Order: sequence, then C-alpha cells, then structure tokens
Amino acid sequence: MTPGRRPRGAALASLLPLAAGLTGIAFMLRFYGVALPTTLAFAGWLTAGVVLPGLLLWRVLLGRSGWLVADVVAGAAVGYVAEVLTYIAARAAGVPLLVLAWPAGMIGASLLVPRLRKAWRGSGERAPALWSWSMLAVVGVFCLRSVRMFRFHGLGWPVTGPLDADTPFHLALVAEAKQHMPMQAPWVSGEPLVYHWFVYPEMAATSWVTGIDPLALLVRLTPLPMFAGTLLLVAVLARRVAGRWWTGPVAAVVTMLVLAPDPYGWPHPDGWFGFGPYEDGSVYRLVAWTSPTQTFGALLFAAVVLLLLDILDGAAAGSATGRWALVVLLLVGLAGAKAPYLPLLTGALVLVVAVRFVARRGLHRPALFATVVTGVLTAASTVLLYGGGASQSLVVEPLATMNGFATVAGTWTGYTGPGTPAAHAWVAAAITVLCWLFIWGGGLALGRRVLDAPVLLLAAIGAGGMGGVLLFGHPGGSQSYLIVSARPYLALAAVAGLAATAGTMTQARGGLLALAAVAGTTVVFLLRTTTGEPPAGSGLGWELSRPYAVLAALAVVVVAAGLIRRDGRILAVAIAMCAGFGLSTAYDQTAAVVTDTARGGWRAVPPSEQVAGDGRTSAIDRDTWDAGRWLRRHAAPDDLLATNAHCFGVTPAGGTCDNRRFALAAASGHRVLVEGWGFTSSTYERAADDGVLPWFAGFWDPARLAGNDAAFTDPGPATIGVLRDRYQVRWLVADTTAGPVGDLGAHAQERFRAGKLTVYEVT
Repeated sequence: MTPGRRPRGAALASLLPLAAGLTGIAFMLRFYGVALPTTLAFAGWLTAGVVLPGLLLWRVLLGRSGWLVADVVAGAAVGYVAEVLTYIAARAAGVPLLVLAWPAGMIGASLLVPRLRKAWRGSGERAPALWSWSMLAVVGVFCLRSVRMFRFHGLGWPVTGPLDADTPFHLALVAEAKQHMPMQAPWVSGEPLVYHWFVYPEMAATSWVTGIDPLALLVRLTPLPMFAGTLLLVAVLARRVAGRWWTGPVAAVVTMLVLAPDPYGWPHPDGWFGFGPYEDGSVYRLVAWTSPTQTFGALLFAAVVLLLLDILDGAAAGSATGRWALVVLLLVGLAGAKAPYLPLLTGALVLVVAVRFVARRGLHRPALFATVVTGVLTAASTVLLYGGGASQSLVVEPLATMNGFATVAGTWTGYTGPGTPAAHAWVAAAITVLCWLFIWGGGLALGRRVLDAPVLLLAAIGAGGMGGVLLFGHPGGSQSYLIVSARPYLALAAVAGLAATAGTMTQARGGLLALAAVAGTTVVFLLRTTTGEPPAGSGLGWELSRPYAVLAALAVVVVAAGLIRRDGRILAVAIAMCAGFGLSTAYDQTAAVVTDTARGGWRAVPPSEQVAGDGRTSAIDRDTWDAGRWLRRHAAPDDLLATNAHCFGVTPAGGTCDNRRFALAAASGHRVLVEGWGFTSSTYERAADDGVLPWFAGFWDPARLAGNDAAFTDPGPATIGVLRDRYQVRWLVADTTAGPVGDLGAHAQERFRAGKLTVYEVT
C-alpha cells in the first residue's frame, strides 16, 4: 500500500455516499418528470464540460492538488465561469456549439502537455465517512424542501403558480441567451438587458449541447448542483477556518437550517423574503430556485472566499500567481452572476484593511491588493453590465426592511408597515438583531482571533450583509439579498466560535451539544403554547417582543454561567442551545412539505388548487403557453412577435396594469415588440420619476405602445404596416381577454388558435 494513501477498499467505500446521493436525486427527478436519459445527459455535460475541465484548470493554476472535495467543487465554479465566457463568445459568433472548445481544449492540453499532466493526480486526501454521510443528509434535506418547488412548477402547463412572475422572467432570459448575444430584455425588443445575466448563458449552453428543454433546466436541474456545491464549499471553508472535520457539516446545517426563532403559536404566512417572523437571510426558502442568479453567484463567491482565505493567511502552498489568476477569473464571473456580491466583498476587504491597520499598526498588503482588484472589477461591472447602476440600485433608507413585507410578524399584525409609527420599525429591528445573535452569536466567542485576517474577512462579509439590511431599501426588497449572500459566512464565524469553545470533540461532548440544541428547540415549542392568538391592541409591541425576551434571558443565564466559571464548554452549550431556537423554524417548513404532500399527493398540485383571486391558475395562462409552444416550433429564431396583452394577471376596470408580464416571451422563446415592461432599467427610471412602485409604472415609449395596440384594435394596411415595416414584426398574437380585437384575419394570415388567443403571420 502506498504510504499516505488509503487502501483501495477504503477509497471505494468513500464513494458510497456520492453514489447514494446521485441515485436518489435521479429517482427524485424521474418522479417529477425528468426522464433518466435527460438526467444522464445533464450529468454528462456537467461532468465532462464543467467540473472536469474546471478541476484541471484549478489544479494547474494552483500548481498542486488538494483535498478532492475542495478541488472538485471549487473546480466546478471555475468550470462554470469558463463555460459561460466561452459560450458568450461562441453565441456572439453565431456558432453556439463552439462552447465545446472549452472542455475539449482544457482536457486535451492537460493530456498532451507533460507539465500539465500532474493535474490528473490527486493528493490522496479524502473526507471521513461520517463527514460524507452527514453532508449527504444535509443535501437530502434541501432536496426534500425542493419538492415544494417541483409540485408547483411543471415541465408543461401549468408552468408556475399564478403569483409567480419570476419563473416566466427567467425562462424568457434563458431562451434569449440561447438565440441571441448580446442579450436584450426579450419582452421589450431593443431594451438593453441591465441585469446580472451570466446564469442564463450557462443554461443556454447546456441546452445546446444536451438538447434539454430550458424549462427543465430552470425548474429541475441547474440549481441542484449549484446549491449542493455551495453547501460543500461552506463545509470546506469550515474545515479551513476551524481546522476540524466535524465543523463542515455543522456549518452547512447552520447555513441552511438555523433560522430566526418563531415562538409565536398563531399562524402567519410565509414572507417573500423569508418564512420566519423576522428577516434572517434564509437560503432554505425557495430562493435557491426562484433566483438562479443568487444560487449561481453563491457558488462562485464561496470559491472566491476559499482562495482569499489562503491569500490573506499567506501560508498556502502552490503558485501565488496562479491563485490570483483564479481570483480574477472567478470575480469576472461573479460580476455578471449576481450584482450584490462584488460590492459586498469590496466593502468587506476595505474593513479588513482598516481593522488590521488600527489593530496591528500596519497594512495587510495581500488584503489591500485584493481590495484594489475587487474594487476595480466592481467599478467596471457597474459601468459595463449595469449601466451605471443608478436606476436599479439600493438607496439609503434605514429600517426599510422592518417596515416592509420581510418582517412577517410585524406586517401581519399591523405593527409595522406604511403609515405606522417609526418607533415600531425600531422595535422590529431590535427583535431582528436579537434573532441574528441567536443564530450567529457564536462568532462573538472568537475573541481576539477575529483579528486574524481570514476570520476577519468572514466577519466583515457578515457585517456587510447585516448592515445592508438595516441601512438600505429597494422597491422590490432586494436589500435582503445582502444578508442572504452573507449568511454562509456568518455561519462559518459562528461555527468557528463553537469550535474554539467546545475543545476536543468527543462523542460525549457532541451528544451534549446536540442535546442542548434539542433543548433550545423544545423551549421555542413550549413558548408557542403561550401565544396561541395573534396579538392586538396597545401592547402589541410588547406581545411581539415578550417571547424573545424569554429566549434572551435563558441565553444570558447560560452564557453568564460559562463566563463566571471560565468554562468554554458551557459557552459551547449556549451556542448550541441558541442554534436550537432557530432549528424550530426549519423544522416547521420541512414538516409542512411532508404535511402538504401527504394531503395533496407527492406529485404536482392540481391547477384547481392554485387559483389566484382573478381566476388565474398559472402565471402563464394555458392559451399563451400553447400559442407560445407553437411559435417556438414554427417561427424562425429572429422573428419578432407583437401582442396586445401587456399586464400580469387580470386588470380590473379602472385598475393599474402590473407590467411584469413575460409570459409570451417565455413560452415562445422569442422577442416581443412590447409585452410587459417590468424589470427593465427604463421602467425603474420611469417609476422613480413618477413616484410609483416599479411594477406599476407606465411604458416609457407611448408612441410605440399606441402603434402596437392599434394593429390589434384597428387592423389595416397602415397599422399593421407600421409594425411590419418600422419594427420588422412577423407574428401577431391576439388575446381577446386583454381587450377588443378587430378583424385581423382580413389583413394577416391566421396560423394557429388556442382558446382566446389567435396567432397571425404578417406577410
């Protein structure tokens, strides 16, 4: 047996968790409509086109091989960026399958060039079996949670629930990336796409290579490996910071499952930005699926942080130049993956430099250089990708989150919200910060170790996320993505604090900490028995605060005991107990998945059970879906559509049009002259000028809208000619539910009818 290497039987045994996980996921996907050949095609491209070449490039640039899990997952992040950049160039050149040049070139070079061949050899270091099985369990909980997404989102109609405007938005952008580069907002032809859009070329590339429908990639396949990879990188980072294997699965659990405690016994609805009573940046909600940009960015960011920890520590083996090259490559990908990450990282690095300068009386040069690199790329991406950022950026609006719908308990009871006293937002903010202390207070146990540059970076990222939620506002609540982005690093700091206080982890000590977490969860459930009815009246603020005061008092008693006795093990018990407070909320949501499926069946929710107030059963109505699918098969990729339907949902007489309609662009995969106009830079500018919410802003080009609609209400050679000759419209999609339609058949050729929609070809 080779010294330092595990026997072959042990190596094969270490693959069992991976094999079990992949088999389980394949069966789950098959149950929800993804055929096994489709899953295999996706897995094949992911392995050969993304992970393997990315792993090879990662090792080549680092000049060494490391822990296999770290190399594979970080290599996947590198592979995704290389795939996206290659595809953008290939699609712009009109040859999208040239994306294959990236994996072919990387794999070929590593086989043919002698000095690159060592990238195929691993270090022989593998994770303990308990670590692997624990991480499989954590990913399995995420897969169980994903069932809620799968039941409400089909691979055919109904594609989405009736209130989900985001899925049609994302689907339209995947189709746009598949057919055009540079991309536009396909629901308003000619409008530049000012957005973080790199995940859409990734799905488009996968669709071209494998033939998989973009919808299956969006709502079934693509987010799964990205989110699982992020959890694995969190576990890798935990071992890197704390130096102990057990911290990896614990950090993954804290990242995903330790949420804002919910001691209220009265029912309250899920919030858009969380299902806990107060904002906690939860990644356990369905944001992993509803925001593929966030999920993609989270994976890339974790890989960047892994590199930066080595750089800031200054003790890593391998090539320093190659490590910086990887940082720049990943930051370029991150710039287009999700907008908040680069500013968040820039601010965190500035804080690292400043704190180290004050505490250690000197500049931390690697941190300073990283700040300059990240700052330059942040500024460049703001100009090149986000048009300067003014129209869609966050604004300074302290406690806007607490007065919005992210604070579920306050808004549900009327304690916070528009028109309520400003002091109410401060109470909600105080409870929110207390919840954060319960979740991540373990970081306070690090003491002076927080001045170590790697640990300080984690704390600084966390501080940026929490500060952003407290200080900034956005019409769509996007400030909450700051804490969503920072949550894994707050969890890492908390787990590092737990490791510092717990000492050597034995079975008995681990059992004690688990028992403390269970005790914390039990306390929350007991408190619910005292808050069975929604509070109201003049004492509402106290009624909302009282159960949290009880939790805080219990935590203070245990922490005080640890400080008095100077026993870190008691502080570790306090950290575990406070984490247990938050595990109760994740338990509720996991149990809800099982309860819902037990009542309604594990397969799709029937359309009759997901009906909006205006009678819709899907964000893309059945007629639009059928017409769009027909156009996808019969219209040329560059053909432009026009429609008279512009509003999301049914607008009552005299009501305001919700401009977030992307249904036809999503269903057809084609550009539309004017469908909706939501989520565009011009709409945000119009909303700011008019002082309205962006999704209720009017269209900024009334002449174009009037010309578009005239072709439907008063069809004739002149009105249809304007669309044909000025805008090169080739197809008209008339929807009688959106308004009166004239005799289009007399001036255009009817080609397809789907209920109340008729498709005409303009000749």
